[in-house]
Amino acid sequence: MDELKQLRGLMKEETFKGHGFTNKMRKNILNEIHSKRSKSFTYNKKPILAPLMSFLFVAACLSLFVYFGGTQLGLFDGNNASAPFYRYQAKDRPESLGTEYKFLTKAPFEVTEVTTKTSEDSSGKIEMVTLKGKEKQTIRLSFQSIDPSEYLTLSQDEVKVGQSKGSYYESEGPAKVSRLIWIEGDTIKYEMEYMPGGSVVTLSKKDMIKMAESFR
Repeated sequence: MDELKQLRGLMKEETFKGHGFTNKMRKNILNEIHSKRSKSFTYNKKPILAPLMSFLFVAACLSLFVYFGGTQLGLFDGNNASAPFYRYQAKDRPESLGTEYKFLTKAPFEVTEVTTKTSEDSSGKIEMVTLKGKEKQTIRLSFQSIDPSEYLTLSQDEVKVGQSKGSYYESEGPAKVSRLIWIEGDTIKYEMEYMPGGSVVTLSKKDMIKMAESFR
């Protein structure tokens, strides 16, 4: 481009004198040299940086949205959306439980009704507590002292509740029933079952373990 600028400065009318150029030839050469831009140097300048930065910004925002949204919904760890948990003040803890058993402190719904029942099987007495919510969501809890020498088969999906061994099971279908059994200190067996009732909230294995670990 510097050479072209210099050439434009040199190509005055007197440059052509005495070299055999006709008037037409001189005019054509001067017009070409003094034009704003030679066609051979013409190129398209397209602003590519701004669109590229915009694309990268949008892509980054979408990635963050998908990641945090997926994490919140539990899509990246194989679970459905985690249920909200309410702090449960166990004021209706059955007296029959005494101090022998722990009791939950978190529930996936606001408890509106509590009922209790005592039954018995071959291993001994079972204390049962049923918690219900506004939409007929139900948690059934059972508490039982067992003989440490008694062999119990936990045949479902093996899990850990804290340091205690347990098993998890869930039924198929929209009205999924989730069940968790675990044994503490080889002497206490806890069983917890959740049914959604009229609620759309189902509990995953992760949710059930979270609730079980709230027992105090």
